[in-house]
Amino acid sequence: MISTAERRRRGKQKEPTLTLVSLRLPQYVVDHFKADPNYTQEIRRVLTEHVDNKVGFRPLENDDGTK
Repeated sequence: MISTAERRRRGKQKEPTLTLVSLRLPQYVVDHFKADPNYTQEIRRVLTEHVDNKVGFRPLENDDGTK
């Protein structure tokens, strides 16, 4: 059996990994987004667009995943 240390490690991610968060939203907001078959992707798109518009740019992530 191969030990954990001997297992092959995955390489660098092509895109930054996503962070799992949990939050409470009003039911009507959840219902609105769940009408879309890819509702989590749509929530991510709306939030990203909002932040990009406020900040004016998308910050680049460093190689180690930090901003």
